This record gives sequence, structure tokens and C-alpha cells, in this order.
Amino acid sequence: MDYRLTKIEKHDDNRGELVVFLRNRELKKDQRELGQVYFITFGRKGVVRGNHYHKAWREWFGVVEGRLQVELEDVRTKKHTSFILNSNDKNYIRLEIGPHIAHSFKSLTKHASLLNYADKEWSAKDTFPYKLM
Repeated sequence: MDYRLTKIEKHDDNRGELVVFLRNRELKKDQRELGQVYFITFGRKGVVRGNHYHKAWREWFGVVEGRLQVELEDVRTKKHTSFILNSNDKNYIRLEIGPHIAHSFKSLTKHASLLNYADKEWSAKDTFPYKLM
């Protein structure tokens, strides 16, 4: 299944934390074109976002605040995995998913936010509903 979890160092001091989310050198040449950067908020515990996949996009996600249950499934093979991403973990974890990976996020905390980088701009023609949660 085309996904990867990468530990990223947090730089922490009395002012807060700094995390380098994604560097150009970490991307393959065909992924270096900027698609879009956005963030998603979860206004209460139990909110589910996602439940879709893309055929052309590659995406990188990181939890900025809160804890999220993550469900992933390869729509072609039906291989499935789930895990929790927590902004308070010692290491920051970045999730990368490729095309054809259905994804869904459920907030396990009162407030949560998720940062996303995509290598293509959003298009309704490349967003396919796929219920995971």
C-alpha cells in the first residue's frame, strides 16, 4: 500500500515548537510542483473528515493539534490499515499517501487541526467518495 509514516524532529524551547514539515529535497522531481497547501480543522470530538481518494494526487499530512484516528485503504487491493496521529508525541509524524489510497480522519479530541500539502490542485474530477468511517 502506497503510504509512509516519517518521524520528524521537533525543535522545542520556552517559546513553543518548530517543525520542518517537508523539504524540497525529500520530494521526487515529479512531486516538486506546488499543488496546494491547506489545513483542516475539527470542531469537536468525533468529527470525521476525508472518506475519499484521488487518482492523481500525492498528499502529505501532519497533525498540528489534537489526536486523530486515521483509516487508509488501497481501493484497488482493499489492503487496509489504521493508526493514531498525536500532535503531542515526542516526534512529529508526517503521513504521506499516494494515489488510490482512500483516507479518513476522525478527531479523538475536542479540537484538532491537520496540515496538508498536495502535489496537485484540488479538482472535483479527481475526488472519489469512499466511506471508511
